[in-house]
Amino acid sequence: MNSKSNRYHFAMSVWFIFISFVVPSTVLAEQDNNENWIQQATATIKQQEKFSKVENINETDSALLNQSLKEIIQIKSKAQSCIADTEALLSKTTLDIETLGEATRIENPEVTKKRHSLAKEHKTFDQKLATCKLLLIQSQDMIESINEMQQGFLAQQLSSRTPHILQVIQNSLHEPEAGWRDSMTFLERQYELKLLTTQDFSLLIVLIVISTALGVIAARSLRLQFKLQYAPSDTISAFTFALRTSLTRALPLLLPCIALAIFLSLSLPLKPLPFILKASYAIVSYISLLLLINTLLCPVPPARVYLSKSDTLSRRFAWQLKVLLTLGLVGFFLLTGEFKASLSEPVYYLNRSLFSVLLIINLITILWQMRHFSWAILSRKPRILLSAILLITLVTELLGYRNLSSFVLGGLLGTSLGLAITLLIYRLFKDLCDGLDTGRLDWEVRFRESIGLKPDHLIPGLIWIRLIIFTLLWGGFAILILHIWRLDDPWLAIISGYVIEGIQIGSLTVVPTQLASGVLALFIFLSLTRYAKNHLLPHGLKHTRLDRGVKEAVTSLFGYAGIAIAVLVALSISGVQMENVALIAGALSVGIGFGLQNIVNNFISGLILLFERPIRRGDWIITGDTEGYVKSINIRST
Repeated sequence: MNSKSNRYHFAMSVWFIFISFVVPSTVLAEQDNNENWIQQATATIKQQEKFSKVENINETDSALLNQSLKEIIQIKSKAQSCIADTEALLSKTTLDIETLGEATRIENPEVTKKRHSLAKEHKTFDQKLATCKLLLIQSQDMIESINEMQQGFLAQQLSSRTPHILQVIQNSLHEPEAGWRDSMTFLERQYELKLLTTQDFSLLIVLIVISTALGVIAARSLRLQFKLQYAPSDTISAFTFALRTSLTRALPLLLPCIALAIFLSLSLPLKPLPFILKASYAIVSYISLLLLINTLLCPVPPARVYLSKSDTLSRRFAWQLKVLLTLGLVGFFLLTGEFKASLSEPVYYLNRSLFSVLLIINLITILWQMRHFSWAILSRKPRILLSAILLITLVTELLGYRNLSSFVLGGLLGTSLGLAITLLIYRLFKDLCDGLDTGRLDWEVRFRESIGLKPDHLIPGLIWIRLIIFTLLWGGFAILILHIWRLDDPWLAIISGYVIEGIQIGSLTVVPTQLASGVLALFIFLSLTRYAKNHLLPHGLKHTRLDRGVKEAVTSLFGYAGIAIAVLVALSISGVQMENVALIAGALSVGIGFGLQNIVNNFISGLILLFERPIRRGDWIITGDTEGYVKSINIRST
């Protein structure tokens, strides 16, 4: 006993030492971290205030501004969290002080000591709250200031002017061989780099030959699998079949290019990225996009066009898109990177002007060809407006406002491409969900049978998947639009503020994150309740001696209780105060007393029928002129 008692006292001593030293040190460490963060945030704010006084900023300063904006947004977020946490601690300390009451002449020394400690904590929290509020105000002012500076720098960039087309042509006529000379100089510099050894070059050729042979063999094997009478009945099947047929032409060229890109990626340094490696990536992307255009608009037979009724119109539109894609590849090589840097100014401006003329003519042609398709989303007036904007962009390019034309043209192209990809993905997912709900294909029918669905029933929970896909796709498209038009920094900060802090509607504050969490919790709890009610509970009650009526009563009550708990949990997560729910319940009780008496009577009658079981399922009932079998006994209706 003495040995056990000694071990007990030793363990308790170790525990008290841990409580006395480790826990206070953890609290002190957390307080030190908070103090350090406040000091660092204050120093960062002061430093950014000095930097924001710069009148003329360049591209380097603009990059620093973007970095500064991210840091200030983080400070703002931490300041908001600091205010919320400190206000909670301050309210608790105030409540504790009020609980102790007023000081008296004769009171317990421990009470006096606690009162002084609480007063000291209250003062500390009050000072910290004021500091955090100051940081919040300063960070908000800094975000507005940085946004104004960024917009000013963007306006300065877009309004800058370079030589107009007549000056460019005049300068080019003085040196007509300048373009050829610059190109040869660039190729000589790339050759002098000697990025690949003779052994690497030989291995690369062998790899390309092998990958080409594999591409030819794979294409032939795909051709042998096609059925001439194959007719897909939905968009996804038609898309996958067209992709397979289009791969028969693309694989002999796509596989060697992929092998080239992989080999160069493993053999060459990635920082800085060599031009030959960039070119391999660009070529792989070009061939892949050509494959996508063929799959969507002009698939290789026996696949058929499925996005349009007119085969000729679809293939003509596909040809215009291929021209646009080729122009994009040419523009990548001519107007960006090392090749652009090697060109003289007149040669670069002349190439850019010719490229802009061809590109805008192609875009206007595509814009007006789209009117023949049923899925075209633009009417005649928007097409006229976009055509006028493209022509104005071309004029600004030729007049020398090249930054402005690049900004507008890049924004229009990026928006169009993003919209097309978003619509394509949305249509494919929608068609997949529709097929799962109706069971059009064999594998969809087998899937519905595996989860025990009847032919006329919808898949439970699929509506939520549709909603999530819709939200993610179009939310991502909206963020992409902000990024393309360089509005992401100010607007995303504003949107994230509304999402996190909430939207004030009168005296009501709606927090989208809490609301979304509540809806998600409601969906999860309802799904779990439905699954437990339909599968787990019947399986468990099967092994009891309860009558069938009692089992049905327990199952029904479990379902209603699960729904009530799901609603209460969702409301709590959404930030709805339970006091408000009590007020609503009181109002409903008054309404029940006046106008919902029949529903309450039916509810109580259903409970009586379920528990006392004067009638059961399968009984033949005659009530007046009505007679029939009892199919089901629910809480509200039978």
